[in-house]
Amino acid sequence: MHGDNKKNWWKSALPNCQPQTRVLTAGYDPDLSEMSAKVPIFPTSTFLFRTAEDGERFFYLQNNPDKRTPGDDLGLIYSRMNNPNMEIVEDKMLTQELGAEAAAVLPSGMSAISTMCLALLKPGDYIIYSAPVYGGTEHFFHDILSKFGIHAIPVYGPDPAEYKAAIDAHKDNVAMVFIETPANPTMAQTDIEAIVQLAKKYKSANGKVLVVSDNTFLGPVFQHPFQLGVDLVVYSATKFLGGHSDLIGGFVLGGKDLLTKVKSFRSVVGATTDPFCCWLISRSLETVELRMRKCAENAMQIAEFLVGHPNVTKVIYPGLLKENDPQCAIFKKQCSGPGSLISFYVKGGKKEAFEVLNHVKICRLAVSLGGTETLIEHPRRHTHASVPEEMCQKVGLTDSMIRISIGLEAPIDLIEDLNQALNRI
Repeated sequence: MHGDNKKNWWKSALPNCQPQTRVLTAGYDPDLSEMSAKVPIFPTSTFLFRTAEDGERFFYLQNNPDKRTPGDDLGLIYSRMNNPNMEIVEDKMLTQELGAEAAAVLPSGMSAISTMCLALLKPGDYIIYSAPVYGGTEHFFHDILSKFGIHAIPVYGPDPAEYKAAIDAHKDNVAMVFIETPANPTMAQTDIEAIVQLAKKYKSANGKVLVVSDNTFLGPVFQHPFQLGVDLVVYSATKFLGGHSDLIGGFVLGGKDLLTKVKSFRSVVGATTDPFCCWLISRSLETVELRMRKCAENAMQIAEFLVGHPNVTKVIYPGLLKENDPQCAIFKKQCSGPGSLISFYVKGGKKEAFEVLNHVKICRLAVSLGGTETLIEHPRRHTHASVPEEMCQKVGLTDSMIRISIGLEAPIDLIEDLNQALNRI
């Protein structure tokens, strides 16, 4: 196939295809890899230059991103800066997160959030963020960013008026609004479009107030924040994107100008994702829609079972929202499916919750989510153990709460397992 007139024949239909079609070949040119049907792994630290002049040009463009023009061959230099597997998985991710212009793969979800913040914020800036967020994010915002002179202000509840009050309190110093929706682990929905419209009314010292959405719980299948106007989207690729509990990764997506800054910072601090991990994510993106839809289908059955169990006092799952609940209106506005994360409260407290956790047999007692297997954990004492007690009380994160990520097992088996464990209370 090399050199004949059929070269690149597989690309012709791609722009008009659906995401689940484009993800199979996006970013990958078989002509560059001996016509391998699937993406190879490139486990190399460095790349050869054909000429010294090529090396000079590649370094110039790497060190001067503002001098790049469309069509420039950025070349491959060193795997801390770029690698074929990094570039391929970023292109594949762009087929899934509709509206993004550029993507940066990172070694974890927390690396994505931290790299984004440190690349785009400066001392004296404020972040307004939805509470609760993942425990690691909360810790980073308050205990790490504060060392760089960057301040984080939580907003409790979805009311845009609360966000407005928080922004008004700090005026021109607010540089970013960060929303995690649905929230971990309360499943609280934040109206993304309402926050975007609010942020547009303000200016920061950096220019516009950036709106960032953590889309880990529902993206890229059930929620598309760029279509609602956000500037950046972050992911823990460890979860549904990777989908098999066998990798750690993350993404930042957004406009080309913002992502140029993120990628430059990534290269300097060495926040590089190894080729094998990139390859694993590339593989998993090909089945992400199938997995997420099936897990959500299973989760609906589990949620309905939990609602009827006498030892469960409350179940929080987007698929159970009632029409008269304001959260339902937000869900219908911005989501096309409920996902597969469920939080529920058992009768009693930590003792009773731990009794359930210690006696499941099919559900697996572990943190994380989005894998093929069902994972169950105790947010207050596990994933959110570092979150201050006062904040936990404000958002309903109590010792009686259990979070479960539903996998691909037969729902009847999961129901029987949960039933026997709950009956021990």
